[in-house]
Amino acid sequence: MFVFVCAGCGAELTTPLSQVSLPVHTRQTYGNGAQLPVLMRSGTFAMDPDPWRGPWRRWDETDPGEAEARGIYAPVHSLSEGTRGASVIALGTSVEPG
Repeated sequence: MFVFVCAGCGAELTTPLSQVSLPVHTRQTYGNGAQLPVLMRSGTFAMDPDPWRGPWRRWDETDPGEAEARGIYAPVHSLSEGTRGASVIALGTSVEPG
């Protein structure tokens, strides 16, 4: 079990959580015209191995081999150069401030 805490004061930010795999459809909002259901159960978290957020690098500035290594085989507008390893915490797992 894992508990996320504030880096500044050490206060607990979550209840005890179990680590799970990041769901396959994490970045997909709609599936075949219908909104997808919640993908993670309350009380769980996952680590996202992909870069997330900015800075961004335009496709024409990216080496094709680098994009392919990320599993991207067709041109996209830009690729994230953000930090890898973001924590994804399921809704309903935070602790109320006391």
